[in-house]
Amino acid sequence: MQIESLIERAEAAPPDWKDVVFGADCRLHQLAPYIGKLKPIIARQLLEALTLPGDTVLDCFSGSGTIPLEALLLGRKVLAYDANPYAVTLTRAKLEAPASIEEARERLSMRLAAAARRPVCAPADVPEWVRKFFHPDTLRDALSFADECIESDDQFLLACLLSILHHQRPGFLSYPSSHLIPYLRDRKFPKENFPDLYGARALEPRLLAKINRTYKDIPEIDRSGVLQVGRVSVFDLQVDRPIDAVVTSPPYMNALDYVRDNRLRMWFLDRNTANYSPEPTEKLDQSDAITVAFARNALKRLRTGGRCILIVGETVLRKRVTSHPAERMLDRLTAEYSDLHLERIIRDEIPDVRRSRRTSGATKRELILVLQKR
Repeated sequence: MQIESLIERAEAAPPDWKDVVFGADCRLHQLAPYIGKLKPIIARQLLEALTLPGDTVLDCFSGSGTIPLEALLLGRKVLAYDANPYAVTLTRAKLEAPASIEEARERLSMRLAAAARRPVCAPADVPEWVRKFFHPDTLRDALSFADECIESDDQFLLACLLSILHHQRPGFLSYPSSHLIPYLRDRKFPKENFPDLYGARALEPRLLAKINRTYKDIPEIDRSGVLQVGRVSVFDLQVDRPIDAVVTSPPYMNALDYVRDNRLRMWFLDRNTANYSPEPTEKLDQSDAITVAFARNALKRLRTGGRCILIVGETVLRKRVTSHPAERMLDRLTAEYSDLHLERIIRDEIPDVRRSRRTSGATKRELILVLQKR
């Protein structure tokens, strides 16, 4: 099917998808930054309209965990996977968060005490590109705390640490730097003019402030619906139960840098992370392979009558649409499963500024494909 035909058939997204309503979303959605995050209202309305309470929902590209968290809040059962360790940490942190602020504070106190007893990491073990972001004392404390959380499998507090890892504000741990993409802002904030921004920064009060912000007006969540969350590539995905709906946003080919833009946070999770790494969707054949693996490993357990909802972004280069993965993805999915029927298409124009590659590529529009298995 040609992309022009897809766009012509598409219905406009609801107007409230573009609204920004402060306080309307669960604060766990803001636990930590993540590029290209799906707005919670989009996930919520798609799940409300196309799934039922008690349904089993699979998201195999969970990203920051927006779809799994909304599914859980709506009383659905959740299976969530991603190949990116940072994405898995965020998803698990949101779905496994302590039940109360008192429990979160108590756990923080315990982890800090245990981290203080850990051996100190030698500076030689830390790459120079990581060291340049932090005062040595701050880096030492942050590494000890991260290692304690990893060893204890405490994904919530680990995500809290990663959320305050770098930014220009005093409430964060790094020297002045950008929030989403880690690079120093020492030209805007030279050390000789802003000496306070280059001193050591205490970990405990910043983590405590993060917890207090997160638990402000947080709803009670029934976590019994979490079936499984894990670091699993779509190529290795094995689903052992029937699925009522697959709701996911596959990685956009050559549009968003999930590894590069999260590299500092990912290094705290995996010390083999390089300063710059290629994306798994750099090339067309790699994106096609992901689509085929998705069809074979995720859709095969979709029940008859179940739906597959895909949020797919297009790539714009210098104000010109050069490709839309939705067309190619749809062709490959229906080639694998002839019983997949395209039920609806929703067109969502993205007003937000999204991170783009050096080639000026950016994601400006999404198509939501709603397919049903007949």
